[in-house]
Amino acid sequence: MLNFLEQADKLRCQSKFKQAAKYYALAAEKNPGYEAYYGLGDMLRMIGLYQKALQAYKKAKRFILNDALKSADIFMGRGMALRAVMEYKTAAACFFKAGEKYKLLKDPEGTAYSLWCLGGLCRIMGNPGEALKAFDQALALYKKSNNGEYVAFALCGRGGTLRILGRFKESLQCYKTANKYFTSQKDTFGRAYSNCGMGSANRMLGRYNISAALYKKAEKLYSSFKDEINYAYVLWGHANTLLCSGKYKEAGGLCLKAGRLFKKWNDKRGLVYILLQNGELERITNNKVKALGLFKKAVAISRKYGLKLEEIHGETGIYLTTQKGVNPLRKYDKFGTKWHSVLKKNSLLNFP
Repeated sequence: MLNFLEQADKLRCQSKFKQAAKYYALAAEKNPGYEAYYGLGDMLRMIGLYQKALQAYKKAKRFILNDALKSADIFMGRGMALRAVMEYKTAAACFFKAGEKYKLLKDPEGTAYSLWCLGGLCRIMGNPGEALKAFDQALALYKKSNNGEYVAFALCGRGGTLRILGRFKESLQCYKTANKYFTSQKDTFGRAYSNCGMGSANRMLGRYNISAALYKKAEKLYSSFKDEINYAYVLWGHANTLLCSGKYKEAGGLCLKAGRLFKKWNDKRGLVYILLQNGELERITNNKVKALGLFKKAVAISRKYGLKLEEIHGETGIYLTTQKGVNPLRKYDKFGTKWHSVLKKNSLLNFP
């Protein structure tokens, strides 16, 4: 079993998640235990098999006895998987429980990790102010621990939130700093993640050629370890940049490719993104009836699952298509964003 676990850990460090999952499964089959099942849960989550990941975490829980640290780690894994299947309230409860356990254990890195995950969840649910607070707290704790990898990931989370808040230059700098670290450590996943973030920030700054080049780098990196879900999100982001550049046919091609992957993995949030993107393509090409239908469908699904930012995207699409009512972006005036000024110049989707 030790050889299987060692091989699995090695592949995990190389961002070869699918291969690592096979070795963790072999370790669990030969000699069931916490390390094998917990590792398997993490790898299944990384390759988009969220329900199977939840099952693996459940099996890992049988072996922890009264180990508070392992219990907290399982809460974190479950929370991440639940977030992926859009069970946000349950995911938030998992992160909170894990954070409380880490605090009692006086584990600053664990506490920071729970805050990092909560930050991401707040961002998804349309509360970027709370998200930034969580990411800033996580970043401060990681800096004290002098863990470069975790600092880099916290910077990426912070960068994504700053972009939503309209602070595009600060967002780009966060991703740049993180990317330098990931590159120095030859961290393939981190490089892919940060290149995607830099692509988005550059799009917001109107640097479309640079944005497209960075997305292409991220696409290549995600493809190298067959992460189809994150790859699909990068394709979607790249398509947004092409939309802003007026390259509608190319944008449509990437949107179609991303949509197939989201459908394959039943990623409902990703499918909402595709509805929004197709709606924008139809709006731009003056098919208002079709555009309106796509935007309305995106809004309905977003409301069902609590996707606040995507709901705002859809409502804005309806407003721009009908020219009736009040611009929904005004709902976010309290955050002092620059979305409205960006939107005037470019595509609907050229805001976070």
